[in-house]
Amino acid sequence: MESNKIRGMTLVELLIVVSIVAILASVALPSWNLQVQKARRADARNTLMFVQIEQGKYRADNGSYTSSMSALGLSAYNSTSRDYYNVSIVSSSAIAFVASAVPNTNGGQSGDTCGTFAINESGPDGSGSYASVSDCW
Repeated sequence: MESNKIRGMTLVELLIVVSIVAILASVALPSWNLQVQKARRADARNTLMFVQIEQGKYRADNGSYTSSMSALGLSAYNSTSRDYYNVSIVSSSAIAFVASAVPNTNGGQSGDTCGTFAINESGPDGSGSYASVSDCW
């Protein structure tokens, strides 16, 4: 006699599927997080390059660099990428400036190996405690 019963998955089959999904997730999640951190870094670097351009324009009009983001019309850029970095002008004078993007301690970039990005009138600044130009920029 034939049985017309439809069989579902057994508990063992279900555990195997759940185990495979867990293994794939444990491999894929760290890689995903790394790519998200890289994208946030790129956003911070782009914002710093925009600050450099605006500082150049400001100096052309006023004869010196400014220490205020709002003077550049960039007060909204004090934080970038949903508050993952705080962008500010660290120092400025008639002939030089340094702007930095510091990772927020409560954001997703707090454990980032690159740390703080900086830019000056000449371009990316990897001196001192700033992110290495060769590794992070």
